[in-house]
Amino acid sequence: MADENADGSPAATPPPARSAVSALMFSQGVSVAGTQVTALALPTLAILLLDTGPLAASLVFALEYGVQGLTGPFAGVLVDRVAARRRLLVAVDVIQLLLIATVPLAHAAGALTLVQLYAVAAVSGALGGVSAIAVPTVVADFVPAEGLVAVNAKLAGARSVGQIAGPGLAAALVQAVGAATAMVADAVSYGLSALAMSLPRLRRGEETKQAAARPGLAESLREGIDVLRDQPLLARLAVAAAALNLGGAGLGGLFAYFAYQVVDLGPGELGLTQAVYSIAAVTAVITAKRVIRRVGLTRVIPVFGPLAATALFLIPLASLGAALPVLIAYQLAFGFCATVWGVSWVTLQQQLSPPEQLGRVLGLSRSIGQLVMPVGALLGGTLAGAVGTTGALAVFASIALAGTLAVVTTRPQSARPGASRA
Repeated sequence: MADENADGSPAATPPPARSAVSALMFSQGVSVAGTQVTALALPTLAILLLDTGPLAASLVFALEYGVQGLTGPFAGVLVDRVAARRRLLVAVDVIQLLLIATVPLAHAAGALTLVQLYAVAAVSGALGGVSAIAVPTVVADFVPAEGLVAVNAKLAGARSVGQIAGPGLAAALVQAVGAATAMVADAVSYGLSALAMSLPRLRRGEETKQAAARPGLAESLREGIDVLRDQPLLARLAVAAAALNLGGAGLGGLFAYFAYQVVDLGPGELGLTQAVYSIAAVTAVITAKRVIRRVGLTRVIPVFGPLAATALFLIPLASLGAALPVLIAYQLAFGFCATVWGVSWVTLQQQLSPPEQLGRVLGLSRSIGQLVMPVGALLGGTLAGAVGTTGALAVFASIALAGTLAVVTTRPQSARPGASRA
């Protein structure tokens, strides 16, 4: 998909930028696919090999997202302080490779413990947060403002491909060679990602770029908070994302149970609905640039967020009848609207944040959104026991809708002078 100017005419992308975008797309796709292996392997090892209960196994998930949320603001400070951010991405990938490799090595030596699984989940989650903040910051370093939507959509597409291919790869590997050995594939994926990011040159003089003056940690965090305070749209977007994540985590934890036990779907039918979500997400990636250009970046946000949240109500409505068609409609609507919303959110953060503080804005916003995910996942079962599965699904959908409606009344803002990078 070629880049275009605002008037729809083709826009030339400099060869270094094209190679950098390609490297980022490969890096994102392969690492996301590899991460799916570890996401399945860690709880599998905890449950089947170490014989833990459901609470201990769920802590693997909670630690990964909880630690990522807690360390997000500090990761943002780190990203803003590092001059060569691409080198940071390579370093994080190498550390991830070494970290993941400790699990199959410990298993082979007969020394694998639950404490090690928890440590791997926590540290890997924190490192993943650094990468998630650094990638859009690297993009904003070398992509002109008018090209941000297109590049963000391409990266979202690469991640979608990884998310589509990853679960099948993970299941096949875990079945074929065992959970611990399967994690070698994730370690290899980080190695490939590091290699890809080591090859392109983003722009002339990148390696000798000097970092800005470094205030203290507390002052650095305060500067990021000041940006969110001065830009109400960014603050409300963080709240909306947190609401979607909270509702989505609660719904996600109950979705399979609802499908099997409440509306009596089979595994094949459940898999079909998930495949439809992937198709909708990829369609959104392909069309996001055109949709955002036609609707307007600041108008996409207050429309597509609530639409995505409204689609969540189709899940409990499936209990009234025609469950499969209703759940397919949910996956179509949510997959498309949430993906377009996500691309728009990242682009607005890049455009509205001062360049030297973008990492902190991303870190603080991600922290707000990540910390609610383990809360939502753990609350899902508790709430379902109190009001029933269908009632709990409706409550979580209502939370998501209320949060996304917070941005509807926000007055659109323009990018700060100097915020976009040429």
